Amino acid sequence: MGQNWSPQNMPALSVVLPAYNEQSNLADAVDEVLKHVASVVPDLEIIVVNDGSTDQTQTILAALASRHPEVVAVHQANAGHGQALSNGVRKATGGYLLLLDSDRQVSLEDFAVHWRMMADCDVLLGCRWPRADPLHRMIVSNSLRLLLAAKFGLAAKDANAPYKLLGRQVWHEAFDRMRTGSVIPSALLAARALQRTDIRVLQVSVAYRDRPHGPSSLNLRRLASLCAKAVADIFFFRTSSRGHA
Repeated sequence: MGQNWSPQNMPALSVVLPAYNEQSNLADAVDEVLKHVASVVPDLEIIVVNDGSTDQTQTILAALASRHPEVVAVHQANAGHGQALSNGVRKATGGYLLLLDSDRQVSLEDFAVHWRMMADCDVLLGCRWPRADPLHRMIVSNSLRLLLAAKFGLAAKDANAPYKLLGRQVWHEAFDRMRTGSVIPSALLAARALQRTDIRVLQVSVAYRDRPHGPSSLNLRRLASLCAKAVADIFFFRTSSRGHA
């Protein structure tokens, strides 16, 4: 599947990192991208989307952007992880995307192997292993997996995992079918990629670890609200994707 980009005028890879109140993790998250990703693909941009953080994330991001020319700072009023991810991709100019989170729970040590795999596939979906998140987060992830399987008949092992490597055009084709303001664009991207018959998709295990610093911003109340919106997103996406294999 050919990519519509020219290496003469844009980076090869855009790394997108949503960040909400990640003052304790953000600098190290960028450092890990520079160490494990930029060393493999030097021609890259790191787009960090500050989702209306109330801690020192904005200040830290400004310092990172001034110190590292690869870092592109994007700021938005708090709208949630899904909107931050979508806005980050909207700013991306690379031919390929690496979608991550800024909490450093997914190891990047195998990125070089995954980048080589892209010679034989169009989308690489990370699957977190081993995973030891709180019970309520595991229930949400498993419910999402089962709902996608029921509505699309897809075997997405970990659709919402914050590690996806893909051609930018794959994202846009999926995003055009999503509800405005979707809260689960990453999961719907995985569903659409697996649904298509014209692209090659690999699902690979990625090393998963506890948050190095600070509590997760996702609690039971926020997760309940997100789940209700996610169900609406899935039904809308299913309707818009019918007849488009």
